[in-house]
Amino acid sequence: MRAIVALGTFDGVHRGHQRIIKDTVSLARRMKLPSIVTTFDPHPQQFICPERGLKLLTTLTERKALLKEQGVDRVVVFKFTERLRRMSHERFVVKYLVEKLKAAQVLVGYDYAFGLDRRGDVRELRRLGEKYGFTVKMVRPVKEGGHIIKSKLIRDLLSRGKFDHAVHLLGHPYRVTGKVVRGTGRGGEIGFPTANLFVDPHKLIPHHGVYAGRWGKKKCAVNIGARPTFGVGGVAVEVHILKFHKKLYDRTLAVDLYKMVREERQFADVKRLRAQIGKDVAIAERA
Repeated sequence: MRAIVALGTFDGVHRGHQRIIKDTVSLARRMKLPSIVTTFDPHPQQFICPERGLKLLTTLTERKALLKEQGVDRVVVFKFTERLRRMSHERFVVKYLVEKLKAAQVLVGYDYAFGLDRRGDVRELRRLGEKYGFTVKMVRPVKEGGHIIKSKLIRDLLSRGKFDHAVHLLGHPYRVTGKVVRGTGRGGEIGFPTANLFVDPHKLIPHHGVYAGRWGKKKCAVNIGARPTFGVGGVAVEVHILKFHKKLYDRTLAVDLYKMVREERQFADVKRLRAQIGKDVAIAERA
């Protein structure tokens, strides 16, 4: 069976991506064909320019889940290898869009480029579509405040502590996934036990601070930072789940961050830290 295919990497699945995906799903339903969204792993920039240390808005698992939440029938992951990097844009079209995915129509963003040295663009894709029997729709960018919504812009906002703006451009909470590991136990000692997450090292960790979040339906206060009051050092992601007292060691948690409560700061003593955490938790409970 043929399919309607959205072609891209879609890191973050932000509002610009969502326009492409929405159009893909809508068209597929009208034509009674399956909708397919592609992504690459690793991210092409990570493979081609590892020295840049690109941090991702979404791990592959997070990205796939967010794409499925958009109503997509199938997510196809292309493994980005040296062989794929050196593949010509026409060979990519034949191998993947024609033979593998059997595309009837392909949707891409306005600036999509693919193939060896990114020589393939929307014009080339349309030419190849005529040659191999599929049509191409270019989806226009989504703008906010005069700026095109792009993953790079959102990464910058998250890194600078402009969290609420970043989440607005994403169109969904910022998801942080990690395995629960043993911490120092200080959270429990001061009355606010936490699940300490080991997060994928390629994941972009937001600006240090306290966030209101949710794990499933349970509300959380999430501290991200170096815990300066204790002089610990190193970045930790600590999740205090409200009204929850079970052990979660070795479980993987996906926590959605909704709002930044405050930036990280150092307190003169543990008593003042405890009082502030109480206020943070109250804000998280109301969020």
